[in-house]
Amino acid sequence: MAAPTLGSPPASGSWVAAIAAVPSGKGYYVLRSDGQVSAFGVPPHGSLPGRLPPGVTATGISVDAATGGYWVVTSMGHVYAFDAPSLGSVHVRPGGWGQYPAAVGIAAAPRGKGYYVLRANGQVVSFDAPSYGNLAGRIHYGATAPIVATGIAVDPATGGYYLLTSVGDVYAFHAPWRGNPAGLGGPWANAQAAGISVAPDGKSYAVVEAGGAVATFGGSTRDHAIPTLPQGASVSGITFDPATGGLWEAIDFTPLDGYLNPLRAVRSLLPQEVDQGVDYCGSGPVYAIGSGLVLNTVNPGWPGGAFISLVLNTVNPGWPGGAFISYRLSGGPARGLVVYVAENVTPMVGVGEPVGPTTVLGWLHDSGTCLETGWADPSNPVERAAARAEYTGKNSTAYGLNFNALLDTLGARPGLVQPDGPPGPLAPSWPQW
Repeated sequence: MAAPTLGSPPASGSWVAAIAAVPSGKGYYVLRSDGQVSAFGVPPHGSLPGRLPPGVTATGISVDAATGGYWVVTSMGHVYAFDAPSLGSVHVRPGGWGQYPAAVGIAAAPRGKGYYVLRANGQVVSFDAPSYGNLAGRIHYGATAPIVATGIAVDPATGGYYLLTSVGDVYAFHAPWRGNPAGLGGPWANAQAAGISVAPDGKSYAVVEAGGAVATFGGSTRDHAIPTLPQGASVSGITFDPATGGLWEAIDFTPLDGYLNPLRAVRSLLPQEVDQGVDYCGSGPVYAIGSGLVLNTVNPGWPGGAFISLVLNTVNPGWPGGAFISYRLSGGPARGLVVYVAENVTPMVGVGEPVGPTTVLGWLHDSGTCLETGWADPSNPVERAAARAEYTGKNSTAYGLNFNALLDTLGARPGLVQPDGPPGPLAPSWPQW
């Protein structure tokens, strides 16, 4: 039996971060990155919009079976309690995702006896609940070929828990391991594993990838149709319906006047600092934000010579990896402005080529300097960022912060705001997000 459709939050707003069902099976809560909690079939208990510091996002929600309330965890590890007991928070040092692993999820222990907070490097911190181990030091959480912990789910039968990584590996702690989707192929090839949920009887668990495909392990195997997602949408979480045994998926779809999340298909996306633009590590395709025209591509070639680009220009020595792709937007609120995608990206477009939000600009490959994207200088878009005069080497610039806000609006996890800067203002005519 499929889970009933009870409603969805609006497509506008910050990105959808997580979903949590209530134990009674009467409904669920959907969490957005700004801390907004939407209730469907169940009573609301409060939200966080306007209460989070700049650069901090809500990343997980879990229901307290004892009170019916819920806990919301932020990227900096703070746990907010709504009609649930406040049991403690994780201290994440400023720097979050890159330098200091952010908190990425929370799971309530069985029968309302505490909760677990999961960090991006696989560390699990327990509060009024027994600790069974974690993945800290066991997965490669780093700039090159990163693997990121993406989900935690408690086994109601044993009280243990399962941890999911971005590459589809499932690890069991004081719970029976039943399999994982890593290496399954098909929709799972190079997919981002986005969420995990355990069946109410503890006999199986389900894993979902960003494209919506679900793999179930244990118990009776069930086929789950892959949902038809709007272009640019991705799945960010999954939860079992205790009443029917069906599943609910949380889908992030936050378009903006024809703009879509350009990083939606990057695997193991690891936000880094905001400087001239926004830095990210990971691997996979990088899309254009919206419709535009390619102005520049610079490609140093693929390491080892195994990749022949569609575009071969001179190496740009001003950017690590030598790549700098720029395109001028032809529509939307930033019409006429120029976007750049630089560093370790192999171009997949040519100068003068029209692009749109479904166009792959380039392929991000694993390297220590990763990716930088932001606003290029409209007057000299070949190889300069708009914030070049503001950048001191340590600060978040006004243009970098503005582009970071746009990415957050479109559904990409934002970069890390630096403690210094910005030293210069944003142009008065620049759009705000």
